[in-house]
Amino acid sequence: MLVGGALFLYFSDFYFSGSQREVMIHELFVNLFATFYIYFECMLIGAIIANIVAVRYEPEKDKDYLIVLGCGLRQDGTPTPLLAGRVERALKFYRRQIEQTGKAPLFVTSGGQGPNEVVSESASMKAYLLEKGVPEEHILQEDRSTSTFENMKFSKEIIEADGGTGKVAFATTNYHVFRSGLMARRVGMRAVGMGAKTKWYFWPNATVREFVGILTEHRLKQGIILGSMVLLYAVSTWLFYMYL
Repeated sequence: MLVGGALFLYFSDFYFSGSQREVMIHELFVNLFATFYIYFECMLIGAIIANIVAVRYEPEKDKDYLIVLGCGLRQDGTPTPLLAGRVERALKFYRRQIEQTGKAPLFVTSGGQGPNEVVSESASMKAYLLEKGVPEEHILQEDRSTSTFENMKFSKEIIEADGGTGKVAFATTNYHVFRSGLMARRVGMRAVGMGAKTKWYFWPNATVREFVGILTEHRLKQGIILGSMVLLYAVSTWLFYMYL
């Protein structure tokens, strides 16, 4: 779509002949198309850059809670490689913080039970952590969420019920860090993210999905900005040909 849009703009920019009205309609169409194209292209590039910055950030080793976001289980109820990667990323941070400060943060395993899952994602992650030697008293469960927004919302409730007002970090897959951070801010929780590595071939599809997710979650703001740009270009083109 990006390549096709660029080619369309290139070829549509050639000389166009016709009446003043026909030329105006042609220019108006090209300008509006360019507005949509450039807007979404810039948004996509901006989202990619923001996610790269978020992934490269390493949280300070002073956290009180580590939220691990769920993402699906195998048929036997064990974590998929993607989910295991998230748990391992949080586990690595947990161990390093204990080594450096002696302070053990509490895990919040966040994820409900899907229709084809034998247990909740939260329970599966807890079992995984217990097998890795994490004490049960260091694990809190959030097993109601079905989306990233609910992960953050319900995890915040769990932390508040635990009496926690401390510092929070969350672990997810690297391409998911930026949007997850936006969801944390949306529910009023200050939390920094850490990303688990994944295969390179997941990135194109995942990046587009995350980008679409960001747009739809902020559709009112995006609609106002894009609508204002479209109106500006439409009025400018009309005025130019009216007073040419």
